[in-house]
Amino acid sequence: MVKAIDLKEIFEGGQKENIQAYLNFLDPLEVVDLFYIVENHHYPVILASLDDDELAGILPLFEKSLFEDIVEILDPDKLVVLFNHLETDDAAYLLKLLSEEEKDELLPKLDKRQQIEKILSYPEESAGSIMQTEVCLLREGMTCKEAVESIRRQKQQLGKVVNAYVVDEERKLIGLVQLDDLILSSMTEPLAKITKPLKHYVTPEEDQEEVAQTFSKYDLSYLPVVDKDGILLGQITFDDIQDVVEEEASEDLLAYVGVSSEESIGDVDDNRLKLALGRFPWLIFSISASFVTGYILTFFESTMANAIIFASFVPLIMNTTGNVGTQSAMIITRSFALGANEFGQFRLPLMREFSVGLIMGLMAGATTYLMIVLFYGDMGVGTRVGTTLVVSMSAAALFGMLIPIGFKKAGIDPAIASGPLVTSFCDMLSVSLYLGIILLLGQIF
Repeated sequence: MVKAIDLKEIFEGGQKENIQAYLNFLDPLEVVDLFYIVENHHYPVILASLDDDELAGILPLFEKSLFEDIVEILDPDKLVVLFNHLETDDAAYLLKLLSEEEKDELLPKLDKRQQIEKILSYPEESAGSIMQTEVCLLREGMTCKEAVESIRRQKQQLGKVVNAYVVDEERKLIGLVQLDDLILSSMTEPLAKITKPLKHYVTPEEDQEEVAQTFSKYDLSYLPVVDKDGILLGQITFDDIQDVVEEEASEDLLAYVGVSSEESIGDVDDNRLKLALGRFPWLIFSISASFVTGYILTFFESTMANAIIFASFVPLIMNTTGNVGTQSAMIITRSFALGANEFGQFRLPLMREFSVGLIMGLMAGATTYLMIVLFYGDMGVGTRVGTTLVVSMSAAALFGMLIPIGFKKAGIDPAIASGPLVTSFCDMLSVSLYLGIILLLGQIF
């Protein structure tokens, strides 16, 4: 949160000294927040009060719409200077936010053009698209003293060094040297003595979600990126993958409610019609599903005398069944996010969810039966409603897992299946089962 000071007094006063003093009072994230609070016409004075390092450091933190506003304010030469202060992964990320015309004009002027173009050449959401090419390299055969001197020279270009990779003359990855091991070693010792083999690495084509799962599974801070020949291309650090985790989680959460992943609070699109049209397909699906459910309900009128009593319990059955199906779908979707991909991994969970649904159905059915008998005095209605809850909740728990699995097998994001689709399917399922049970028990008894 930005420090609680009268912003209007500071910026309307127009005194650059006061603005500069206030900005010195803020950390980088609070400076970013400031852009979302003040009026647009104050942006130039804030930008002018930040030095190149400070401004370059916060550029990757802006949402797309705000970054576009800032690019329009900055001089093209200033933008080149700022991009040259960025690490290659951040520069590549920001270039993707620019228009093709702006990118074509800016990219040839950058010092690290070739490395950035390499990153941009990889598919979206791949390991190569989020890696940084700035890595500290040590040659095999060095002594610890030579390694320390090499790191000092590279530090001037890299900015920060947290680890060093040992490579051969062809830049093939051999291992990793921890800086604390290097500092504590005798300077005359060969570097090979403290070089550790790397058990985990990724290729540039690997999906970033799988990379995030590797980080989480093995509790890593960084992960080298190599090509098919073992040549070191770059590395992915934990702060980069943390952004991926947040992005994937947001995508799943928004897909769960049928909203595009491009929407967020901090990046508001002015085109309201575009936003509405983006959400409309799931609304149409829900309306269509409701029509089907309503059509099924019309069978009540012509098949039984006390249709009104039976129909009054339809919302109870639909809501209860829908909740069970959604819970199961959310569990399976979360499992996919944590790295479960093989169908064999879900056989036991499928049986478990079916059993849980059956137990909940028995409890809900028994409770509902007793309440109907108590308040309505009708054991027939209670039997039919209670039986429906047992069957529909068991089926919803099972299908709530099978639908996301089917989506995953088809190459579709399973999170999409966890919201409107499962809810609508469970509505139709529960009403169909309800009507079938009413008619079946009616014929039997």
